Amino acid sequence: MSLRIVMGALILCLPGIGAAADQYWEYGDWRVNVTLERSTEHDRLICRASTGGDGMPVIWLEISDGDAGPPHGYPSPTYATTAPRGYRTQIGNAQGVAFVFDRQGVFFTVAEAGHGDDGIAWANAAPRWQDTRNMLLWMQASQQMEVRALDAYQASTEAYVASMRGFTAAYGKMMDSCGHSIEIPR
Repeated sequence: MSLRIVMGALILCLPGIGAAADQYWEYGDWRVNVTLERSTEHDRLICRASTGGDGMPVIWLEISDGDAGPPHGYPSPTYATTAPRGYRTQIGNAQGVAFVFDRQGVFFTVAEAGHGDDGIAWANAAPRWQDTRNMLLWMQASQQMEVRALDAYQASTEAYVASMRGFTAAYGKMMDSCGHSIEIPR
């Protein structure tokens, strides 16, 4: 019996075993993942908050413990989606995108889209760096965020609606886990 305990303790002491486990939390409709990435030069914590997924688009933010962080840089909320092989995403490359908060606040950006090596279509949209801090403030104060595809010849199309329930707690956990301030000055 004591030999099993000693062997178990030795296995846990091996590099990369036990210490590299991911951490996961859920806050309302948001989740936080903290992952330890090891390299020969240094170890880095990657902290990510996200909502959506399971076949739906995702809104995510990511920062590491090696990033400058606030007040010099804030993690950028990013809309990401994919489509099955042979189909297009709702938002195309260089298409305008609007992030609309409770039908009161709006931020505009341009999407980047393409196809991966496996033929899967993808599209991403994130605010301009100048808008990131204010967009995070709107995310904390709002109930929902609509992602709308803009078109020059017709009304905008709703691509996704994300709940902001739990965002503030998830943002705080993500930032704190990577050693950054959770405050977003107005």
